[in-house]
Amino acid sequence: MSTDRRSQPRFPVRIDATVVCDDGLLRIPAVVVDQSETGVRIRLGADQPINSQCYLLFNHRIEPFRVAWQGRRSAGLVFQG
Repeated sequence: MSTDRRSQPRFPVRIDATVVCDDGLLRIPAVVVDQSETGVRIRLGADQPINSQCYLLFNHRIEPFRVAWQGRRSAGLVFQG
């Protein structure tokens, strides 16, 4: 069993989102599946690597982020703002 290393509790949500990379040229549909004050876990609409030069559009917000981890179609993001 792994230890939870999150600094804030996460809450389940279902929010449509878009990961925007390459100065807006690459847009990847996503769903925020849980959220805390400091970050989110997303499910990506495609098996696409993302990096920390991207930002997340969701809930009328634009959030630059750092990728904490990434799987095939999911990722944990830490807000950088």
